[in-house]
Amino acid sequence: MKISCLLLDDDPLVLDLLQAYVAMTDVLDVKAAFTDPLDAHRYLMQHDVQVLFSDVTMPHLSGLDLVRSLQHPPLVVLMTSYPQYAMEGFNLDVIDFLLKPISLDRFLKAVNKIAGILRTNLVESDGNQDILSGWGSFFIRTDAQFVRLHYREVLYIEALKDFTKINTADGRTHLTLVNLKNIEEQLPPGLFVRTHRSYLVNTARIEAVSNLEVKVGGHSLPLGQTYRERVTERIVNRSLIRRQQPQ
Repeated sequence: MKISCLLLDDDPLVLDLLQAYVAMTDVLDVKAAFTDPLDAHRYLMQHDVQVLFSDVTMPHLSGLDLVRSLQHPPLVVLMTSYPQYAMEGFNLDVIDFLLKPISLDRFLKAVNKIAGILRTNLVESDGNQDILSGWGSFFIRTDAQFVRLHYREVLYIEALKDFTKINTADGRTHLTLVNLKNIEEQLPPGLFVRTHRSYLVNTARIEAVSNLEVKVGGHSLPLGQTYRERVTERIVNRSLIRRQQPQ
């Protein structure tokens, strides 16, 4: 499953850059790309896309005005060289704001956020976390490269002093300078749960829970009192007892 998107910028070079970034993700599916906001508006009136990447300052119609003109806009990521537009953009409930020149790592962070939002919405609408637990992936930057990790691979994520360590089911570990809070914001909350201030766990990988610890992939991780109720609720929601239908 890929995420459908529309690219809009009056600078063709920016569109070329975005297309190159999209090709690296293998997550986004570009349905259309425009340099004229009026063309983009006509397209959006006739077609559905999940995400709109739009420049702010353009002839005829600004990106902000374009979003305002749509009765049911898709998820919106605004792009501009002028940070003063950020507040107005967020007042329109855009999900991210990219400052130009747009770097690859910042673009990938936006893509991770988009994927997390869409998967969370799907979990809430379908109520079926089992289907979603293995779907999708995210990028991290480690050892001067971007590495794709699938959600189903991740056992747990641990905050260290200067790094965050991602532990996968095959025994590998990946160190990244992104802190645990930022990673948590980009992951689907329906699939990952905080068990401790230093640990984020894949709920599909939890093997057992007690008052003091959570067992994941043969590892015993601490369960903080602050997080115990949320973890227990998540486990109950996945349990056979909860799923039984009334006779």
